[in-house]
This record gives sequence, structure tokens and C-alpha cells, in this order.
Amino acid sequence: MKKRFKTKTASLGWLLLVSALSISHAWAQSEEELIRGAKKEAKVMFWSSMRVEDSKMLAAAFEAKYPFVKVEIFRAGGEQIVNRAIAEHMAGNTTYDVVNAFALKVLQKRGMLQPYAAPEAANYPAGYKDPQNHWVSLYSGYNVIGFNSKLISKTDAPKNWEDLLNPRWKGKMAMDNEEYFWHAGMLRYWGQEKGKQYMEALNQQGLQFRSGGHGMLSDLMAVGEFPIVVVVYPDSIEQMKAKGQPVDWVKTTDPILVNLAPVGIAAKAAHPNAAKLFMNYSISKEGQETLQKARRASARTDVSPMIPEMDPRKLKLVPLDPEIPTDTQHIDNFRRAFGLK
Repeated sequence: MKKRFKTKTASLGWLLLVSALSISHAWAQSEEELIRGAKKEAKVMFWSSMRVEDSKMLAAAFEAKYPFVKVEIFRAGGEQIVNRAIAEHMAGNTTYDVVNAFALKVLQKRGMLQPYAAPEAANYPAGYKDPQNHWVSLYSGYNVIGFNSKLISKTDAPKNWEDLLNPRWKGKMAMDNEEYFWHAGMLRYWGQEKGKQYMEALNQQGLQFRSGGHGMLSDLMAVGEFPIVVVVYPDSIEQMKAKGQPVDWVKTTDPILVNLAPVGIAAKAAHPNAAKLFMNYSISKEGQETLQKARRASARTDVSPMIPEMDPRKLKLVPLDPEIPTDTQHIDNFRRAFGLK
């Protein structure tokens, strides 16, 4: 009996070892192996919430390096991408290979992403990649305070989030009416008690809520509609500054929350080799420098910042927890905090 048990145990151990080695091999395919497979597949389907022109720029750079793979692009909002992916999964017909959306964790939790230890992921700090190798952040979106530099001097501009509670700014600030993730991230970083107290005080400042996104709010701020926008993206502000518009952003807040843009591979990708090539290229130094030309900030440690002021070493960056967009309760919490219907 004991001998049979030992034999079975040894057999089980051998099977587990073989299985582990097989999985390890699947993760550690060489580029040559991936290229051989990708040549047979000939294409890769990329779903992304990025601007379509940015996806096309990335695809063109990839195709220049790997001309035997054609990148097909589908662009939609992050929520639409996730819902469509789930619908396809339920119907048993997955058409995307590589997917990029902030709420990618929703798909991961449903087992819809395959783990892939992309070699280039080693160049990303913790918080910008999944510990189980399901995704890496394709780019970073910094949440910062924006202000009209014609109406407010740098000396008088807010230096930290608490400065927005100064009575001098009452009725002079705007916020996007869907700033759910920033709100949830601040509460998570500060803790519920401090976070809720701050949001209650901020709500007393007579915020002007607008729809249309950060770009529209920044445009309205530039023409003097209001002096301050509570959350803007610095890459957009820098583009506006380059065109001579009177806008600037605050570099000294603690924290500067970072919206992630996770990119991963479908568990049932029709073109798995091409998908791995494309994902690894997208997060490589070359791929990231291509996206930087489209004003996309990179979390890679070896990619220079777009401008010196956006150097991660100079900013208090805190990546947003990718779990946040998986909980719709954050929407209700935000709307309740600011009295929005």
C-alpha cells in the first residue's frame, strides 16, 4: 500500500513538473518561435480605448518591424470594449486578440485574459503591471490640477489638493461630472474618513460640473470660463501651452493619481503568436517612444519623460488600483458626495 502510494505520488509529481514546464515554455517562447507562428497567422486584432490615430501610429510602427502581420483596429470607449468582449465570450466567439482598456480587470476576473510574461514587462515598476502577468499598462494618465495662467499666477496657484478648499476659489472651479475613479482613488489613498471629509469640504466650494471630458474642460478653462479645473491631464495641457494657450498644471500635489491603460491578450485569442508579438512590442521602449509622440506618458523606467516636469522621479505618482473600475458602487459614491443626480 505504502509502495503504491509512493509510486502514485511520484507519478503525480512528475505530471505536475511536466505541466509546469509546459506552462513555463508557453510563457517563455522565443521571439523566433513567435515569429514563425505569427507568419502563419498573418494578422492581429487590437481593441483599444485610445484615440484611433494613436492606435494607428502604434500599428504602423509594429508593422514596419513585423511586416508579415497586419494589425486590425477596433476603437471604442473602455466600457463599450469590456461589454462587447463579455458578450462575445458568452456567445463563444472571441474576435479580439489584444485588448486595451482601463477596466481590463473585469475581463481578468472572468478568466478572459491569458497570462503572458512579456519580456519587456521587466522594465515596468510594480503597480503598472499585473503580478500574475495578465496585463501591463500601455500608457499613464496623470490626474493633476489645471489652472488658467493668465488669471492665476504660478505663485498664487494651488500647490496641493487641500489648497482647493481656500475660500478664494469658491465658485471658480470646475470638475468633470464623471470623475469617479479620481474620487475613489483619493478615498483609497487617504482613507475613508479623511477622504470623505475632504470631498464634503470640496463640495462646499460651489464646483461647476460639466460633461464632455477633460479636453473640453481644459478648453473652457483656457478661454476663462473658470480659473481652475480640479482634474486635467498634463499631456493635454502641455500641448495647449505649446500652442500659446494660457494654461498650466500643478506639479506638487500628493498624490498625483495615475490612470492605468492595461493591455492584455484574450484567453481564446485566434492569433496568439501575433498577439504576443504585438503586446510585447507595444510595451517595449520602441513602442512606448512611438506612443510618446502621441503625447502618451510611459511608465517604463528607461523612457525619457515628454518634458522634464513630467519626470516620474519628481512627482508623487500613485497608480490607481485596477480593482476600482470593477465596482460600480464608486459611481454612486461620487454622485452622492457631490449631490449629482
